[in-house]
Amino acid sequence: MHRWTSLFAVVTFAVPVAVAAAPSPVVIARCQDSKIEVVPAGAGTLPATGAPAELHALIVTPGERWSFVANIAQVRIGAATRTIGVEDIRTQDRKPARGDKDAAPAGLFIDVHVADKKLILRHPSEGAPDSEYAVDLDKCSFGPGGDAALAALGAPPTEALGCAPATVRGAYRTQVGQAAKLSEADADREALALCEDHQKTIDARNRLEAAISDRAAHDRIAARGAALLRVEDARIKTWIRVDGCLGPDTGRPSNVAALHAAESKTRACYQQIAARP
Repeated sequence: MHRWTSLFAVVTFAVPVAVAAAPSPVVIARCQDSKIEVVPAGAGTLPATGAPAELHALIVTPGERWSFVANIAQVRIGAATRTIGVEDIRTQDRKPARGDKDAAPAGLFIDVHVADKKLILRHPSEGAPDSEYAVDLDKCSFGPGGDAALAALGAPPTEALGCAPATVRGAYRTQVGQAAKLSEADADREALALCEDHQKTIDARNRLEAAISDRAAHDRIAARGAALLRVEDARIKTWIRVDGCLGPDTGRPSNVAALHAAESKTRACYQQIAARP
């Protein structure tokens, strides 16, 4: 996640403005004559303009040659896939194979299948004039900076990573203090141990999120029409399964061992569902 008016004439002076060079597009995939690349957000003057990150695409198939620019709405990083959701698609040249030039799809899921060297574009029709879109590209190669560029556009971490002293003294020290009355030295030691344990839980959750993204990208390969919407429904249902596995919040742990037991249970749930998302 102003207007001003003046009753007086104002003399203005030109002030030099630092202008940043527009960031170069980063190639995500090339599939024979087709190409997709991303342009980071905020290109232009300093400070950043706040413009959304964009995807630039050229799609070439035996029956189609179409280029467009779109805003990047979301990025998901799987273990074997990368998913880019785009919206506000603006045709640059020619048109999609379906419909006229003004009937480009309202949005797209673009799935990069790294191991299979494929690029899959999908969109279900949302009613006229929006058209369904399904194109598969193969023989793809991937830009060396693509993963880093996409990771920078993904959702930021929801909590601090690592066990820096300030992090340990914060939430982890608080949890230990609420669970048991310990000396300062013992509490610091237990807080560090809890932080290190929780890092394993974070890693398990990240692996689960990657597995869910991979499953959704795989399911979209064969999906058309309403089935594309059900892929996202299945994603939501998977997280509902996670909530069911975790069970209700039983309140504040009664001791430090209970804190570690809660971490172990959470990791087990993540690992169990990641095996069959």
